[in-house]
Amino acid sequence: MKYLKYLFLVVFIGLVASCSDDDNDAVNENRPLLPKKELRGVWVATAWGIDWPMGDYNADTQKQKYIDYLDLFAENNINAVFFQIRGMADMFYDSQYESWSKNLTGIAGQNPGYDVLKFLVEEAHKRGIQFHAWLNPYRISTRVSKADKFAELDSKIPAELTKDYEKIRIYNPALPEVQTRIVNIVKEIIAKYDVDGIHLDDYFYPSLEASEKLNDELEYDTYGKEQFASIEDFRRNNVNVVVKNIQKAIMDTRPDVIYSISPAGNNTNNYNTLFADVVKWSQEGWVDVIIPQLYTTTGVSETSFNQRLYWWSQFTYKNSLMVGYGIYKFGDPTAGEKFQTAEDLLKQFEFAGTKYKVQGSVLYRAQNLVENKVGIMDVIKQVYKKPVLLPYLGRNAAELPAAPTDVKLNGTNLSWSAVPNLRYAVYKSNGIGQVADLVGVTQEASFQLASKGAYFVTAISSNNAESELSKLVTY
Repeated sequence: MKYLKYLFLVVFIGLVASCSDDDNDAVNENRPLLPKKELRGVWVATAWGIDWPMGDYNADTQKQKYIDYLDLFAENNINAVFFQIRGMADMFYDSQYESWSKNLTGIAGQNPGYDVLKFLVEEAHKRGIQFHAWLNPYRISTRVSKADKFAELDSKIPAELTKDYEKIRIYNPALPEVQTRIVNIVKEIIAKYDVDGIHLDDYFYPSLEASEKLNDELEYDTYGKEQFASIEDFRRNNVNVVVKNIQKAIMDTRPDVIYSISPAGNNTNNYNTLFADVVKWSQEGWVDVIIPQLYTTTGVSETSFNQRLYWWSQFTYKNSLMVGYGIYKFGDPTAGEKFQTAEDLLKQFEFAGTKYKVQGSVLYRAQNLVENKVGIMDVIKQVYKKPVLLPYLGRNAAELPAAPTDVKLNGTNLSWSAVPNLRYAVYKSNGIGQVADLVGVTQEASFQLASKGAYFVTAISSNNAESELSKLVTY
């Protein structure tokens, strides 16, 4: 009897589950599907002025160069810019910690005559493009060899916080004062400017010449020997403190800001040379987005794009994962045979498309899009052919806004009931159970339709959480 009761219970649960699955399928089959969201970004490098302002010290033409980049991005459905606002402990805004960048005027510390970062952010937002403020955490200056002199140290930077090596001068990562200073710089940026993200690149502890050592035994004896069994663990912890505390500063100051890091593609190098424990950051949830720099070609070797991305797909835990593409290598005769056509770039995108964890791409770097060597723009136009929404990258489950109501049509004008502080996505349906096309994003409560079809609207919050679908309206 007990057996029969058990058997009946199992069958009953199975039937309920089956009905539940059928109900879910019915919901999915009886509505259009939304296209996958993705971030499509471009790095704009300003160290040595290489992408911007490229040796141009005139404010008006500087502005136009940036606008030209943004227009190119918008034209190709690129929705995020990662702009280097602090590449060498120099600033693209008026900071209490470091002086104006030499790259803006030709003279270190000279005011360029306009609020550069405010302009950069506002122009991006005018085009619906996210602005991520890119910082290099430790680098202060570089030189070709020991025979050369480093640039004069900024008067705002205490010399005792710095450390010199053969080719690079850095903030000393081991000093608690340095760790606090870097975090305070992030606080200053997000408090003063409406940036959408804070972004760090792959430079942590420096990669030195083979003959050099980090020479940080004194710091280890002072700050770490009692706590850490090895100097290597001490170094990794020094970086961990900065990474973790930047997130805390963001959450305390402006929790809507997205926090991303783009480590080197080879994680062994990250861990053992740069002392960047990226896997720990991901496991602990200290960073929102990891964007490994996968600047190699497709293949089956351990160093190939495919194997690197496969590895990162396995070891990115609490983070969103995006791919950094090295478009700068295409057309470089020294980069190898596969970089002499754009074919492998398309293969890289296609392989990344098979990894469900990948939520976007960032291209290094802006000027290479303009140069368009070996026709890489043909690939970009193909891959980014249709516009998409940015993904929700929040740290907690998304709170969805309510779906638009009172959706109606008056001639070609589609309208709905407005809700303050929301944007709206307008989609054209391709049929029940089919992926719809995003035709526009607006802050208004109306949209002019260009062609016949069935349309619906969703609401989008400031952090890109998207509502359920409105009712369908046919034009």
